[in-house]
Amino acid sequence: MLAFGLAILFFCMGMAVYFNKTLSYIFGFLGALCVVILGFESYHAGFSYQIDIYNIFKLGIGTDKLSSFFLIVAYICFSAIAVYSIDFGKLFSKTMAFLINLIMLSMLFIFCAKDAITFLIAFEIANICLFFSILERVNSHNQAYRFLAFSEGSSVLLMIAFAIVFSATGSFLFQAGQNNFLFALFAFLGFIIKMDIVPTHVWIAQTYSKAPSNIAAILSVPLTLVGTYGIFRILSLEKSYTLAILAIILGSLSAFWGALQSARETQLKTLPAYSTVENNGMILASLGVSMLAQYSQLTVLSEFSYLTTLFLIISHSFSKTTMFLSIGHAKETLGKETIDDVRGILKNVSKSAGFGILISGLSFSAVPPLVGFVSEWMLLESLFQSYKFSDATFKLIITFTGILIALAIGLSSFGIKKLIGFSSLGEFSSKIKKIPDFSIKLAENTMSALVVISGIFSFVILIYLGYGNLLNGLLGVFKPALIVSSKPVFGVLSPFMFAVVFVFLLIVVLLLKFSNKDTKTTMPWVGGLALKDNELYNTRGYSFIVEYVLRGIYRTKEKKTYVESYDISNSIYDFLERLFKKLSSTISKIIMNGHLYYYVTYIVAIFIIALFVFKFN
Repeated sequence: MLAFGLAILFFCMGMAVYFNKTLSYIFGFLGALCVVILGFESYHAGFSYQIDIYNIFKLGIGTDKLSSFFLIVAYICFSAIAVYSIDFGKLFSKTMAFLINLIMLSMLFIFCAKDAITFLIAFEIANICLFFSILERVNSHNQAYRFLAFSEGSSVLLMIAFAIVFSATGSFLFQAGQNNFLFALFAFLGFIIKMDIVPTHVWIAQTYSKAPSNIAAILSVPLTLVGTYGIFRILSLEKSYTLAILAIILGSLSAFWGALQSARETQLKTLPAYSTVENNGMILASLGVSMLAQYSQLTVLSEFSYLTTLFLIISHSFSKTTMFLSIGHAKETLGKETIDDVRGILKNVSKSAGFGILISGLSFSAVPPLVGFVSEWMLLESLFQSYKFSDATFKLIITFTGILIALAIGLSSFGIKKLIGFSSLGEFSSKIKKIPDFSIKLAENTMSALVVISGIFSFVILIYLGYGNLLNGLLGVFKPALIVSSKPVFGVLSPFMFAVVFVFLLIVVLLLKFSNKDTKTTMPWVGGLALKDNELYNTRGYSFIVEYVLRGIYRTKEKKTYVESYDISNSIYDFLERLFKKLSSTISKIIMNGHLYYYVTYIVAIFIIALFVFKFN
């Protein structure tokens, strides 16, 4: 409880001194650090506090293993974002420092809330703060309101869910929603909006791109963790085959569609935005498999899939925070929006930003021994064990999920390599603007190191989380450095041994390099064509194969000097937008037309209706 109290104190102090941005962000960092300590303290021994409000309803806060895990992961990312913002925040107003502290404070209550009232108040505060944070960038009203529209849609569904529980039990405590399918269904739908699951993802492309990069990192990681945390809670309260299968189907479709979009995308921040859709889809599908295995009495598979979900969360959170912070650094230095325009980050902008994009990208591309590789191997291992289900329908669903996830991993790797190759490792072509970046580099390097360390020492994380029974020592690998996916053994992996082999090979390469041996270089493949002096192989050319093969989906049109394509998942929202604009225009012309006698008529009509209502009540 001391860490909980100190965190609140630091966040409040951060808000109080918002006029001094540096001090405000330092208090924010200290508050986030306290929450990380709180998470580690309460993972094995949580706390709980409950009060009665006028003997009418009960409110409560507390932590358990699940909330502690989310606090640790979310606030490690928040700590880096707060440090990053000490220098990055100088590019924006003082209000941003106040808002980020308030977001961290409200999310602390979201993860610790044990009742609907506390949760919804904190949830709304976080949404509104993020709305105003997006507005920190000029000309971002459209994107901010899109975010707010989907956030409020999520809030409405959650309010309906909690209202269902209250009407049935008279309690706002989460526990009162146990075995209430209707509550679980509405809450499930509300939380998947926060996870950016398809088809509720359509706002992210423009909003992530427009938002300041520290805010984009919050949108991508801590905010989507709120949705993920909610889904964990719901599926633990309502043991429903329907919701588990829905999670698997929506998750796998979302993973595939997000990866496909990232393979096609050429905008600097939109590509990782779609990667968020893919990662959260994999998290949702993995959790669904775990629940389905639990209901089917497959204890080891359920346990391994649950652990897989936790690792996917760690991987997504650390890697995506690193990526958005590094991209933001490059974007502000170069003042450009597309991947083609930010070439040469590693050589000319900053080693920390270049390595940040490189390390996080390699993690998303499942390169060993990084944490992304560990989590995606675990996910495929879970799906490969579909044969253990006795129900043929479950086998079929998980097999098709495995196909979609495997395709998603391949497409995602294709897209992320484009980002790494063109931006971090590409040739320099733009002028740079110097910005203060000491704290920016510190945050980037810390998060990059975490992506590497959490992969190599993943067996230590397993032990801490209480899954030491899934570690072993085989094939010359010492115990407990080997992760096993089942008992009896089905598949094994040792990221630690990968790291040892990698270091050995690196030493060999360095010895060859310094031995002055002649080296041979080759030109890039570039589709088999030689480039002319005035030609440049760009990201659009890299992605064209995807747009051309899937031209029926993307409505790809080849113009003389460029290619047009369209994301069809936006079509339904574009239709709704046109419909509501037309409806709004019609209503305003007919009813709200500015004539005084119309308004007098409305007042009289409402007065008469009110009389009837009161008379019959």
